[in-house]
This record gives sequence, C-alpha cells and structure tokens, in this order.
Amino acid sequence: MTVSSVTPGVVLKTKFATSNLKAFQNYVDYVDRENSKKEYGAHEKLFTLYQDYLANPDKTSSLFTDQSDGLNEEEKKKLKQVFETAQANNSIMWQDVITFHNPWLEEQGLYDSRRHTVDEKKVMDITRQAVNDMLKREKLNGSAVWSAAIHYNTNNIHIHIATVEPHPTRERGMRKQSSLDAMKAKVVNQMTNRRENQKKINELIRKDMVDHKKKDSSLAWRNRELKPLFLLVYNYLPKDKRQWQYSYNTLKPLKPYIDTLSEKYIQKYHPKEYQQLMKTLDAEVNELKKVYGEGKVNQYRYKNYKQNKIDELYKRMGNAFLQEMKTYDKKQQRAQHLIEHVKSRKRSKGFHQHVSMHASLKRIERAFKSEYESWKNQQYYERLQRESQRNGQQHYEDERSY
Repeated sequence: MTVSSVTPGVVLKTKFATSNLKAFQNYVDYVDRENSKKEYGAHEKLFTLYQDYLANPDKTSSLFTDQSDGLNEEEKKKLKQVFETAQANNSIMWQDVITFHNPWLEEQGLYDSRRHTVDEKKVMDITRQAVNDMLKREKLNGSAVWSAAIHYNTNNIHIHIATVEPHPTRERGMRKQSSLDAMKAKVVNQMTNRRENQKKINELIRKDMVDHKKKDSSLAWRNRELKPLFLLVYNYLPKDKRQWQYSYNTLKPLKPYIDTLSEKYIQKYHPKEYQQLMKTLDAEVNELKKVYGEGKVNQYRYKNYKQNKIDELYKRMGNAFLQEMKTYDKKQQRAQHLIEHVKSRKRSKGFHQHVSMHASLKRIERAFKSEYESWKNQQYYERLQRESQRNGQQHYEDERSY
C-alpha cells in the first residue's frame, strides 16, 4: 500500500473568528433560520468556518449541543441570544470541522453508504465527549458554550462545531495543539473502541508478564540460570537505594544486563504472551495508520508506538527485578547485622556471653545447613526423575527390539 493510497479516517480542521468578522454574524443568522439549510445558495448563511469549504447542502442534521440532540424553536432562540451576547462582548468564536472518510466510518458501523445515513445519536455523543474534553484542557469548560451540526453535503460526512464565551475569559484565539490532538484522539478512540485494544495490551504487559515476575523469586531453583546475572547486577548497584529505578541515569551501564534478565525470563516463561503482544501491537499500528493516514505530519502518532510499548514492558520488568533486589538486600543487611551484633557481644562480654554467641552461631549454621540439605535433596530428586525417564525409555526400546 503506497502512502498516497491511504486516506485518513478522521481529519480535524480548526480556525477562530473575532466578533467583527462576517463568519461570526453568519452563524448567528444561521441559528435563527429554520429553513436556511433547504434554500439554494444558503451556504452563505451556514454554520461554517470555511466559506469555500461547503457546497450547496442537501442534508444537515439539526443543531445539537452539550445538553440536547436537537434544538426546538425556543432553544434556538436562546442559543442565538447567547452568541449575540458573546459577539457584543467581543468573544472569539472557535470553529472546528471533524471530517470522516466515509468507508472508514462505515467500517466502524456508524455509516450506511446505501442510504447515506449516519448513526447520529452515537456521533453526537462522541462529539460531546471530544469537545468537552478539549474545553476542560483549555480551561474553558466553565465559561464556553458550543453547538454543532452533522453535514452530509460533501463526499465526506463532517461535523461543524462553534464555540464562544458569552463572558470572555481570554483575548487570544490560539488553543494548545495538545488539546486539539486530544480532541481528535477522543473521537478516534470512541469510534474504534480502541480502549479495548489498549486494555488488552496493558493486561499482557502488566498482568500476564510483569505481575507474574513479581511473585517469582530469581533465587528459586527453577530460575537458577538467572541467578548469576541477578547477583551480578545486584553487586554493581549504587549504594543509594533510591536510585534503584530502571529510569535512573546512574543505572545506564547496567541496563543491558537488566534487559537481558528480562529477555531471558520472558523467553522462558512467557513466549506465548509475548507473541500475542507483538500481534496485538501490529494490529494496533495498522489501525492507527488507517485512522490518521501515512503522511509525514501524522507519522508520530504510530511510528514509535510498538517500540514504546516494548520499552514499557522492559521498564516494568526491569523495575520488578530491581524491587526484588531491594528485598534481597534487606535480607542481606539483616544477616550482616546479626553477625556484627554477635561479634560485638563477644568483644564486650565474658565467657558466659561467648557461650551465648556460640549458640547463636550454631543456630545460623543450622539454618544454612538446612537450606543446603534442601538444595541437595532437590538435586537428588531431579536426578532420580531423569534416571526414571531414561529407564522407562530403555525398557520401551527393549520391548520393541524383542
């Protein structure tokens, strides 16, 4: 698929008009003209920020707002008064157009190409969420009023949105790009139900792999292959334990070894989950390309998405290992403290205390011996298992030869 062949599923265009511009008055007039959308040449009076963007309309939804799916005559009158007040108070009118690629919109189950109809209820609800999120980010949610309409009059379904402040709180019309990006992302996420895909990706990373590691000791016998590398990293960690975080610069030399720990652990215990994660990430990237197109302007939305999620997996897994090293270090410190305490008592006390110290050392010796015996028993058990398997195989082969 070539770059030019990919049409973005959603496009957001924005502009703003000051109160003295004709576009502002045109919208005020449009609100009060019940039949304007039916009249030939009515594009001059339509709710729009781009006079050259619209053709002669043949179908337009009724005006909708944050509170209503379709304004009645009384509500239209009140809305017009709000916009007139905003204009009189020199408010800016922010004007947004959300345009859809109809085939993409149909894939999401929101458009019927045969009847040229849209699931207006759902599109309106999604628009509300997107606009209200943008206003909150811009700190306009307590002062702004907006209205919108769905237009069918071009090859691509689109939504026109107008926002004003009856009592202005700002003089400049520029909004943060991050707010506009979030507004567009809100539309995309709600229409594609990407939340489910993102939830699946997060569960694979956090629950199915990282949480499993948190419960699995690197010093257990089953992880004996990881133990030498685990101890190597531990022995070279900085003294300040507050720096035992994957993202700390002081750990940069150790990161390749921490990543190797994570890689070996994933390969041994979670190969299926990792492959599922890769497939899900590839599918998500393909969906993002369909939504935003493959032009250079929007590549940042998906170009590094997969690698960023892989990096997140290794960061979380690395922190799980580092947290385990903190726990291991506490045990080592307690053991060292006990030894130092015993030595101190030996130096300051007489023979009777020496006997007490000797008893303490004996207890430590018995504890280590018990652990060593447990390790030997495990080795012996595994050897018996291997011999049993070999004997069974030999018996089977002898019977076949007989």
